[in-house]
Parts: sequence; structure tokens; C-alpha cells
Amino acid sequence: MLRHITAAALLAGLAPLAQAADNGIYLGAGYAQSDYGLPDPGNLDGFDDEDSGLKLIVGWRPFDNFGVELNYIDHGDALVPPDTRLGAETISGFAVGYIDFPIIDLFAKAGVTSWQVDLDTTGFNGSDDDLDFAWGAGIQARFWSFGARLEYEQFPIAGDEKLDTISLSLTYTFF
Repeated sequence: MLRHITAAALLAGLAPLAQAADNGIYLGAGYAQSDYGLPDPGNLDGFDDEDSGLKLIVGWRPFDNFGVELNYIDHGDALVPPDTRLGAETISGFAVGYIDFPIIDLFAKAGVTSWQVDLDTTGFNGSDDDLDFAWGAGIQARFWSFGARLEYEQFPIAGDEKLDTISLSLTYTFF
């Protein structure tokens, strides 16, 4: 019983801080962790197909349940010993659908991504790029014009390979 009263008091105290949908133009930046999904060629010391990078966000949320956004992500480098590096960058445009609750929003997004993958190995450097479908989903907490979001996105790269990315970002909405 005491837990229920405590929980109700906490929610009542947070209610004035809650913003359902904070509409407008928003900017954000965050930390991205990407998994290239490369097969491990067999216990190589130094093999690492995951890396961290930077994410930048600009968006516009004209309605409570809909917005559009552009993202740039530097996905970092996958390393395959002895001396192969694979790096990727994406620029993506998404339509974003929101389900808003007090304090938090759930969202899903779909759109197009322009990706570029660079390969650097002994005796060979190359790159590949294309325009493909990308999607993502996440959750964000909103307090006044500030937001914190955790999201998962998937980007196709080089053939049928998929680049899985989890990011944690902060956003600020301008009215």
C-alpha cells in the first residue's frame, strides 16, 4: 500500500514537468554504437566488427504524432587483422511516427539512407555507396524543450549486409 502511495506521489510530482508532444524544429547529437555483422574469420586477435561514432539529428515535428528528420552517422571502423579497416557513414531522411505519453514518446521511422563504405587494406583502397531503405524505432523522454532518446536503426550496406546501430542522443526543440 505504501508503495502505491509513493508511486502516485512521485507521478503527481513529475506531472508538471511532463511535456506530451513538444512540436517544432529540433536539433540533436549523440553517441552511436554500430555492429557491421562481419563473420569472424576465426579467433583473430584484434578482430572487431563493432565501433562507436557520432550521430547528428535535425528534425521538424509539425504534429503531435508525425515528424520528419535528417540524420548523419559516422559509424566508426570495423577492424579485421592483420590490416583491414572498413568504415561507414550514412545520411538518412526519415518520416517519424510518434505515440506520445506523459514524459515519454515511442517512435518508429522509415525512409531512405545514402550510405558510403570505405575499405582500406594493404595494397587496396576502395569505396562503395548507394541509396537504400532504412528504418528505426526508439523511445524518448521529454522535459520542456529537452529530450533524451534511445533508438535502434538498421541500414543496408554493400550487397545484402546490414549495419545495426544503437544510439543515445540529446535533442533540443525550438518553438
